[in-house]
Amino acid sequence: MSALSWPILFNGGFRMTFLITTLMENTSGDTRLVAQHGLSLLIEGEGKKFVYDTGQSPRFLFNARALGTDPAGADALILSHGHWDHTGGAAALLTSMDPPRAVYVGEGFFEQRYRKVEDGELEISSLLNERALRLSGVPCQVVGREPVALGKNAWLLSGFATTDPQEAASPLMTRMREGMLVTDTFPEEVALILKGSEGLAVISGCSHNGIVSIVSRVAEVFGEPVRRFVGGTHLINAGDERIAYTCRKLQDMGIRHLGACHCTGEKAESFFATHFPGFYRNNVGTKTEIC
Repeated sequence: MSALSWPILFNGGFRMTFLITTLMENTSGDTRLVAQHGLSLLIEGEGKKFVYDTGQSPRFLFNARALGTDPAGADALILSHGHWDHTGGAAALLTSMDPPRAVYVGEGFFEQRYRKVEDGELEISSLLNERALRLSGVPCQVVGREPVALGKNAWLLSGFATTDPQEAASPLMTRMREGMLVTDTFPEEVALILKGSEGLAVISGCSHNGIVSIVSRVAEVFGEPVRRFVGGTHLINAGDERIAYTCRKLQDMGIRHLGACHCTGEKAESFFATHFPGFYRNNVGTKTEIC
């Protein structure tokens, strides 16, 4: 039975609805696989295939081949937000022999983005520009505050607001809007939501709006508990108090499995490893089953 004929039987009879394969991430425990700062995930299930982010370069395609997976002909390319380390391989995928059938981005995705550094502003914008996307001929859909269905048990959601006071926007992140640099509140951040037998799973690229705020809104919109999170938590520069708060809050909200990676940071990962029973390091080559 092919991977795209799921749900399939595994591990003695349980049924798997989705399989998430990490194609690119900052670290790898497998010498066959390349690690780069960034993120790319392949999601397969219900007869569909989604690519979520493309890392900082086309090297995620090398890892896909090494892992025996194939992002070609995906039903959708989902770009979580407009930063270089999530979009660098998008052009290669869009100009391949079998490109995705559609691209999904959030509102304001193509606006110029910056990070404040000691001697000014460092541009960190998307490496896929609007013209290249248009020339590819692949249709693009903007995701907003209402869920966009990708299948029976898969949706996209955007327009997240930071609602938890512990997750205030960083003044170091800015974007160009109407000719002015303003603090970036990441209105275009897109999360992928999958439904399994346990409840909902949330996939997020960086969670710039705050992982607690994102999980809270998903649970509110769908009226169901979120049981699993996969992706970046953007705790890399967080202090001890916020890391401990986030760990406690996610467990209080009912999260059972936490596949954190990318921008989470070593300090937060170490804390989760000790204090979050369902934590696992989601590095290159990790496969997450949603049942």
